[in-house]
Amino acid sequence: MTSQWTPEAIRALGATTDLPTLGSIFGLSTWRSRQMAHTGEWEQAGIRILKIGNRYRVAVPSILDVLGNGDAPGTDTDGEVGAALRAQSPRNAADGTLAKPSGPAAIRSGS
Repeated sequence: MTSQWTPEAIRALGATTDLPTLGSIFGLSTWRSRQMAHTGEWEQAGIRILKIGNRYRVAVPSILDVLGNGDAPGTDTDGEVGAALRAQSPRNAADGTLAKPSGPAAIRSGS
């Protein structure tokens, strides 16, 4: 496994890869990567997930696009989507616990 994922190392994976590798690229556990595939979070972030039977495959070009290293026009050159995914890592504890969302709580009016 690669400790520092470069665009060249990601391209060398071929056309598709698996969820543990995807998780490794983004610094996430295998458990969290599978959970994100199941809930559709990867697709919302722009990563194309292919479900084949009971297995998931990941389109490598979509990983490069999200990280801003794709060759297609209109790619995320600033890597904003990739940075947003990496910012989620505190929610990705290996024990399966999720951090509570930060931010102001919703306030209901008592009318």
